[in-house]
Amino acid sequence: MVIDFHAHLFNRDWLPGKFWSDLIDRALTVKRRAGQKVTPEQVEGDFSRYFDDPDGDVLVREMDESGIAVTQIMPLDLGLELGEPPVSIEEKNRLISMIAKRQAPKLQAYFGIDPNRQGGVDLFERAVREWGMKGLKLDPASGYYANERIVYPYYEKAVELGVPVLFHTGATIPPFRNKYCDPVYLDDVTLDFPDLTIIAAHVSFGWWQQLCFMISRKTNLMTDISGWQPIAFRSYELFCRYLRDMLDIAGSDQFLFATDGPAFRVYGMKNVTYVELIRDLPEKAPAGIRFTSEEVEKILYKNALRVMKVAHPEELTQ
Repeated sequence: MVIDFHAHLFNRDWLPGKFWSDLIDRALTVKRRAGQKVTPEQVEGDFSRYFDDPDGDVLVREMDESGIAVTQIMPLDLGLELGEPPVSIEEKNRLISMIAKRQAPKLQAYFGIDPNRQGGVDLFERAVREWGMKGLKLDPASGYYANERIVYPYYEKAVELGVPVLFHTGATIPPFRNKYCDPVYLDDVTLDFPDLTIIAAHVSFGWWQQLCFMISRKTNLMTDISGWQPIAFRSYELFCRYLRDMLDIAGSDQFLFATDGPAFRVYGMKNVTYVELIRDLPEKAPAGIRFTSEEVEKILYKNALRVMKVAHPEELTQ
């Protein structure tokens, strides 16, 4: 079994126009530096083709191809930072919850919001109790620190509801500011809310050592390996060396498999390849680097089952 604990559904009207225009400009720069002759219109067309997925059908097809049984969808709320999109954050979350129900049991959804919004805590509770959403997704990159007091009512509500909170941590893309994404700001949260399960996404990228040592001292802090595909595919040995160090420092019980899809579709990096890469670590890791089958099973699904409070894998497919 494979559980993707962190992915997205990107549709044009769900995110601010500036998010898309900045993403297109960045892709243009990357492609032109690589010697490709492309126009903004071509890149925008690629983005629409690769990202638009109004019913989750593309994602589910990818899951079937990759052998992923369940994917957790993490909505983004960037409206206060970049300008409001055509679809409100309430409606976006509601739509995603409906897609998850329609695609059940393959899809589950978290509730995503900027904590600076008015009435967000009540909407969070409604999303969990009435819409069936499974947790809270926060993205400090949109302009706040995880330990700011404005976020604390959300943690209190998450503890009351018995659901986890997943944060973006680590390096982010422009125009977002990296200073908000340092995992050290989760330290206060772990201490002030010891009963809250906290997931720092992406092993905090450039802060991975700091995060792993934090995890090694905590009982309520975990991480996911989403977003590491470029390094894994470009430099397999480096990725294996990093991952081995991560597991040795933090312990394999605290890692979740995740893809951060669909961000890598446009670059041709398929989920199936990432799943296979992780699954094959015990047999294919470079000389001198060893992974056990037990570690891989924990990463691919067993740790996720624990967070999801599921006793047996069969429960997820019923």
